[in-house]
Amino acid sequence: MSVGVRVDRGRLAALMERERKTYQARNPRSMAAYNAARNLFGHVPMTWMNKSAGGFPLYLSKAKGAHVEDIDGHDFVDFCLGDTGAMAGHSPDATVQAVQRRFAELGGATTMMPSEDAAWVGAELARRFGLPYWSFALTATDANRWAIRLARAVTDRPKILFHNYCYHGSVDESLIVIGPDGEARAEAATSALRSM
Repeated sequence: MSVGVRVDRGRLAALMERERKTYQARNPRSMAAYNAARNLFGHVPMTWMNKSAGGFPLYLSKAKGAHVEDIDGHDFVDFCLGDTGAMAGHSPDATVQAVQRRFAELGGATTMMPSEDAAWVGAELARRFGLPYWSFALTATDANRWAIRLARAVTDRPKILFHNYCYHGSVDESLIVIGPDGEARAEAATSALRSM
């Protein structure tokens, strides 16, 4: 026997509105930066950033170690660590020194040429994780495009499963919005983008 719990949607909406007002009052500089970003689609660099429960995202001031600070001066422990891109923390001294030394030696960072370092890293990853082949990406978008292409090539299947409104990088193939009936709809995606 299941017991149903009745949710008072009106009260829930009122509580959400109260929390959003508190969020706006606490973060006026982030709200102003968001509203001023008129040349960014949806006011943000990547549209998934619009899924903030407060109505706008917090804007970064600085990051160091496991902490990030927003432009309103709030310090947060960063449990995401750049979606694991900063597993050793933000700007650890050893990494900063290694990058500065490498930039000084190479005289450039975007030469579009492979290096012996890349081969060494691939071999080290293979040793550590037991997977023989590695490819590098600079962004989630690049990684997802590569994963989609690879999956389609290996499986010879045209369809890819994605989760509604989850961050998958800025990949057109991964934009999906599910309608109230559970069906993916282009008009739902278009409507969602227009509301940003």
